[in-house]
Amino acid sequence: MQKILLYYKFVPLADTEMVRLWQRTLCEKNNLKGRILISKHGINGTVGGDLDDLKAYVKEMKQYAPFKNTMFKW
Repeated sequence: MQKILLYYKFVPLADTEMVRLWQRTLCEKNNLKGRILISKHGINGTVGGDLDDLKAYVKEMKQYAPFKNTMFKW
């Protein structure tokens, strides 16, 4: 079943390029499509895919300390 996940998190990001590369790898690994905006002020994303893939994405996002308290909307 295809679902959409929305989220944002205002948090200082020192290395936005590292976050961009990590997000690209994470989305490709989980077969997700969408748009993720990354800046030194935080992250804003809309991604879609299979429910199990989205759950795996959220689990990995919460393991990264700056994003551990991110609220996700399904």
